[in-house]
Amino acid sequence: MKMKKTVWACSLLVGVTVKAQTLNEAIRMTENEQFESADKAFQKLIQAQPTNGSNYYYYGENFFKNDLPDKAKTMYQKGIDVNANNALNYVGLGKIQYAQNNMSEANANFFKAKTISQSKNAAALMEIADVYINSEVKNVTEAIKLLNAASIIEPKNPEIYTLIGDAYLEQNDGNMAIANYEKALNINPKFTKAILREGKLYSRAKNYNLALDYYNKAIAIDSSFAPAFRERAELRFRAGQSDRAAADYQKYLRLNDNISARIRYASFKFVSKDYKTAIEEMQAIQTKDTSDVNVYRLLGYSYYETGNYSNGVTNMTAFFAKAPAAGKKLLASDYEYLGKSQIKIGNDSLGELNLLKAIQMDSSKTDLYSDIASGCLKKKNYPCAILNYEKKIASEKDKTGNANDYYGLGRAAYFSKDYVKADTSFSQLIRMQPNLPYGYLWRARCNAQFDPDSKKGMAAPHYEKYIVQASADMEKNKRDIIEAYEYLGYYNMLLKNYPKAKEDWTKLKEIDPNNIKAKKALSDPNMK
Repeated sequence: MKMKKTVWACSLLVGVTVKAQTLNEAIRMTENEQFESADKAFQKLIQAQPTNGSNYYYYGENFFKNDLPDKAKTMYQKGIDVNANNALNYVGLGKIQYAQNNMSEANANFFKAKTISQSKNAAALMEIADVYINSEVKNVTEAIKLLNAASIIEPKNPEIYTLIGDAYLEQNDGNMAIANYEKALNINPKFTKAILREGKLYSRAKNYNLALDYYNKAIAIDSSFAPAFRERAELRFRAGQSDRAAADYQKYLRLNDNISARIRYASFKFVSKDYKTAIEEMQAIQTKDTSDVNVYRLLGYSYYETGNYSNGVTNMTAFFAKAPAAGKKLLASDYEYLGKSQIKIGNDSLGELNLLKAIQMDSSKTDLYSDIASGCLKKKNYPCAILNYEKKIASEKDKTGNANDYYGLGRAAYFSKDYVKADTSFSQLIRMQPNLPYGYLWRARCNAQFDPDSKKGMAAPHYEKYIVQASADMEKNKRDIIEAYEYLGYYNMLLKNYPKAKEDWTKLKEIDPNNIKAKKALSDPNMK
């Protein structure tokens, strides 16, 4: 389990210069996602105040928000080592354990934090509440209880009411969320974080015009408030205003131009399907710094999307090699992109294993069964192909699958000589895509197997329908149309329906003048 964090939806504050001398300024850098600058500031703070436990906690938060939980954990533990009476670092350890689904130890550390502070430390209560609000496993009721207690300790702290608003938003109670964001703004009308939250609330409700108003308001109050530009960029991207979205993101980068920000910008370009720019951004970063493993991940994803599968494998392999040491959690999508890239360059067995790992990590990724099945079909492992196509079809809510699944399943079954399963699959394909020629062609082939001497003509109606559909693109379908006419001509000769047989062989000769079977059939005296 992991904490809910996205590239686009962090709680942020305005950034300041790297020369920060106070803890609050360093915290503001972290919240503005200036992780590298904050890192330097925290190092200076710890050098100056090595026994201040809060320095270590917020340094740990800098790592945690940059998705480096192992480094965060190390820093929280150092904070406890230098000052065992600082409640915040127990919250930090609990946060890591909670994200690892170790609830008993997490709650024990939360309890210890409250015990040490005698529940009179508003910051500790807020941080625990934040875990309960933003984790995959939520405890919003307890979060609100903790935040109400914090509000008694610090009734004029707008951050508390903003978090209460977030809690209600998780319960889909928009009215209570807005009421608490407004409480924060009543305390501090220029508290841009609450303004941004209201904008995001309306964006979530798809009231984009009102969301835009709030983002504009935040920018008007503080033109250096980088998150507002980023959120406005996202909003404009969803509205199809790609150029204006890109301009806003450029403004964001001017306010927060470090490696982490550039990676987030490249992620934005990836989501925007501008894979070329995403690759260029990552390559530019690598000319200066090759240490950030996120670069390899994003390059791997982007190269796959541009069809450069070999470079996709190279970068995803590098990412997997570097991720553990960097404390980077592996995602289902990491295994997905590696596996799909491997299959594309012919490493089918490794690719299939990685796609199965992706499905194990994220059960919603059932589309990957189709990729696995396709790889199995390509290397003629038909039982494997059948198994995975059937898993894919069974995973669909309506259990219907899609046309490509039935086409693949039918071919795998046909080559396995399970002609009944194959015919059933191609029948379903025709129901789903009646204008697609291949369903009729493969049904004809299946029925030809049920009637090997062609006396019953079981394949005939399917070949006839195939010719009707396929003739629209004669050049593309020429080989299979020849197959259809050869069958029909032969079958009609068996029936002694010579006029129809002559018609079939004549059409075949028009398509393929040198066809030996057609020449021989048309020379038959019965065909005169």
